[in-house]
Amino acid sequence: MSFSALTKGITVGIAAGAATYALVNAGSKSRKKVKNSAGKAMKAVGDVIEGLGFMMS
Repeated sequence: MSFSALTKGITVGIAAGAATYALVNAGSKSRKKVKNSAGKAMKAVGDVIEGLGFMMS
């Protein structure tokens, strides 16, 4: 397993766990906002990982 694949897996796992934690602990009024923010955060993390992959190759 390459270092970048391991890093990507760990980062995605952390981001997914944080999003799940925020969604579970959010009040009913703010759940939609949390879902929206979590989606944007996951996309940003993916972009960062992709950028790191380009730099390492």
